[in-house]
Amino acid sequence: MIRPTARILAAAAVAAMFFPVQSHAFSIDELFGGSPVNEELAAQVPQDKRQAINKADDTLACAGKDLELAKLKEDLADRQDDLANLGAKLAKSQARGARLALDIAKMQAIIENKLGNLEDNSKIINDLKSDASKNLDEQTGYQRKIDTATLYVRDWTQRVANKEKDVADFKLNRCGVKTAPVATTPQPTGGVEAGISGENVQPAQNDDATVIVHQEPATPDQDQETPAGKSDSESTLQD
Repeated sequence: MIRPTARILAAAAVAAMFFPVQSHAFSIDELFGGSPVNEELAAQVPQDKRQAINKADDTLACAGKDLELAKLKEDLADRQDDLANLGAKLAKSQARGARLALDIAKMQAIIENKLGNLEDNSKIINDLKSDASKNLDEQTGYQRKIDTATLYVRDWTQRVANKEKDVADFKLNRCGVKTAPVATTPQPTGGVEAGISGENVQPAQNDDATVIVHQEPATPDQDQETPAGKSDSESTLQD
């Protein structure tokens, strides 16, 4: 049996191959275009006349750091959305599995009590068991993606926290601006509890929380929509 950590690391390695992390390095000139100011002339301004220039340059440097942090947080929010979407799809798949398990239990009771047509009943229960097996495979696939996405969000959350500290230190030293501490985004946890085909399926556990740096989750193969009228418990990612 493959340990959960080995499964998570394998999924993360695959994600690293196909979904490399994009660089956040950029310049103000690249973002807003070049300045019309003749920099050679500006460089000739005497040092004792450059107070306003130096102050504005410091302000721009601090604004650039704030922008880097904002873009990093934006990327984190995107990853959290990806994880939430995977959780919703897993919950839908689990609900489908529970429905199949109920149908199988009913058909088993019908057959055991010799009700209805035996041939028709046999076909129905065989079809249900086949669907249940496919559903279990689907749940397993979603859980693997959730495992990888969870580690990725944890890593990204840590990088945001580190960036917040770096930006605060930079602004204090460069611009004399003291930044209030920011609450860290809670880290997600993964896990599945599902049962189909009348059998108990053990939940997947992230018992060894290994942080994978610069990994990105794969997207699910199927884009399933959550049906209307679904309960809150079916739309929530299992911890």
